[in-house]
Amino acid sequence: MNKDTYKIFHSSKEYTVWPLDEEKFLDILYGSKDEHNETKVIYEELDNSVIGFISVKYKEVNKEKRGVIVFLFVEERYRGRGIGKKLLTAGVNWLKGNAVKEIKCGANAGSYFWPGIPENLNVANFFLKNGFQTTNDVVVDMFQDVIDFVAPSNVYLPLKENAVTIEYADGEHASKISDFVRNNFPDWANYYQESRIKEHLKNFFFAHKDNEIIGVSTLWIGNSNWDMLFENSVGGGGALGVSEKWRGKGIGLAMKCWGTEKIKGSGVKYVWIGWTSSIGFYEKLGFKIWRKFIDAKLIL
Repeated sequence: MNKDTYKIFHSSKEYTVWPLDEEKFLDILYGSKDEHNETKVIYEELDNSVIGFISVKYKEVNKEKRGVIVFLFVEERYRGRGIGKKLLTAGVNWLKGNAVKEIKCGANAGSYFWPGIPENLNVANFFLKNGFQTTNDVVVDMFQDVIDFVAPSNVYLPLKENAVTIEYADGEHASKISDFVRNNFPDWANYYQESRIKEHLKNFFFAHKDNEIIGVSTLWIGNSNWDMLFENSVGGGGALGVSEKWRGKGIGLAMKCWGTEKIKGSGVKYVWIGWTSSIGFYEKLGFKIWRKFIDAKLIL
């Protein structure tokens, strides 16, 4: 692990827009806490000093390898010399050599900084000039100051009408939750492993009607990528999913509201939602768009 990567990022103007602490930055860049994927960091050096680098990852899902450009950076004084293109080519070639057929910018293969290309960094044209194509997918992060958050009227009415209960996971239901995710949301299966649920029961909650699990989600407080941009008082939820036959009944919205109230009750000021295109869904609870991202990919 080369800490010069953080050193040159920390001294950049990009750091002032997207500040991260060193441990978090290095963990994501090198995939040190990732599971079931591969990470490669390639450097460009001058006089034995790192002046640029790229982090690429791939993960096999359903016999297909997902490739990702996680982070590409060149020290500002060396930009405009073709170093970024050289690093991108090296990263793409490494992924190609590992039988990756499609590469995305941002996320889709383990830990990540952004779900796409941040609009506010103005770097999308670089990737477009190098063969990437943008898609029509809308990708955003959202947030809300929850100090004065109040559940909308009737948001929990669907629970009462359908005799559905929301509660934290427990040891008894851990295996059932894991099975539910494997059957309904296989991409989340690694995260919803039974052992992980049992180890962190308060990080998982679910909705059920009698013995039928119909929805799952997670909660977290602190340790997000962008704590510094939220006064180090941020929490959130993720991987919220409702089984197909129960969708459209308001169960998912009730679950999100339930989770938001739990986070608010812990004293956290902001609730953050990462990597979503369900903007209207979250706006019903008062969430607003925080950052927009450009979805881009390269077909090999």
